[in-house]
Amino acid sequence: MRIALFGFGSLGRALLAAAAAMPDVTVATIVDHAPGLAGTAVEGPAGSLTVAPRLPPAAAPTVLFHATTSDPERATAEIVAALEAGYAVVSAAEWLFHPWLRFPRAAEAIDRAARAAGRAALGCGINPGFCFEALPILAARTLARVDRFDILRISNVSGVGPSDFAHLGFGLDEATFRARVADGAIEGHMGFPESVAALAECTGVAIDAIEDRLAALPARRPVTLAHRTVAEGEAVAITQVATGFRAGAAVITMTLEMHLDPEFYGRTPREAVRIEGSRTLALDIAPAAPPVPGAAAMMLHAARALGALPPGLASPLDLPAGGSGPTRRLSAGPAARDGSGSRFALAG
Repeated sequence: MRIALFGFGSLGRALLAAAAAMPDVTVATIVDHAPGLAGTAVEGPAGSLTVAPRLPPAAAPTVLFHATTSDPERATAEIVAALEAGYAVVSAAEWLFHPWLRFPRAAEAIDRAARAAGRAALGCGINPGFCFEALPILAARTLARVDRFDILRISNVSGVGPSDFAHLGFGLDEATFRARVADGAIEGHMGFPESVAALAECTGVAIDAIEDRLAALPARRPVTLAHRTVAEGEAVAITQVATGFRAGAAVITMTLEMHLDPEFYGRTPREAVRIEGSRTLALDIAPAAPPVPGAAAMMLHAARALGALPPGLASPLDLPAGGSGPTRRLSAGPAARDGSGSRFALAG
């Protein structure tokens, strides 16, 4: 699989590291127009690459990993340009996981460009992407009837870059945090309403309203990160709760705790899913998937399965549950049996 990286911040670097662990992945291009990055040399899995300031036309079938911005207008323009340049696209923009909820015009523009180019595009990451959608959807298949979801993710996000740090609302005092939430400058995790809608649509749980609420925890001790120090009294953790309602009752509750210093506050990264319906099911995963490396891995695996999709804008939930699907190459020889069972030699 030939790939290009568009945006070389923390996620772009994680994508490069993940690609190095996949022998069949070739990194062909790295693009970032930031003055401090454009023109610099980067050591890739197959040798040195120079960060380009602009995206060149795709010289061969290539999947572009878009990791520059979550702003809908700017992201849409960049993704459409990439499709017109011949790339298939996997974007980290959170709202693009299920853009039909709040951004139908952007979804239409990307879908039109993808169809015209004969390529597929989708938004994918770890959050949204895993414990709030894919995991509960798969688990819900074991219930004949689903009435309610309650999902929790506790995440250590101390490795996020300055851009995510700012748009999530870390490092602010309580009054500033509240004011910026009220005027829309801070949305926290931008794709949370999309996660609620996607889960409802995929599982048949009817909802008629969505709420998205944020609360900040002030630091009781300073926390030093790679790009700044969070002082006492500034937001060191953010809890975001997205709720899907039906007739005033909560039927989908998603809680995301984002921490810069989780252990100090008695919180351990984990992911938990509880489903109520024809029976009650509970799953607990520890530790939680790390935000940046986890997103990189999810994006790369989604890219492998793009070939199963027709041209156009898709959702990761359209992809086969088995990734790119079974290869059907393995075949078993005759069973060698003993008193404890059997062993098969495999070919393929």
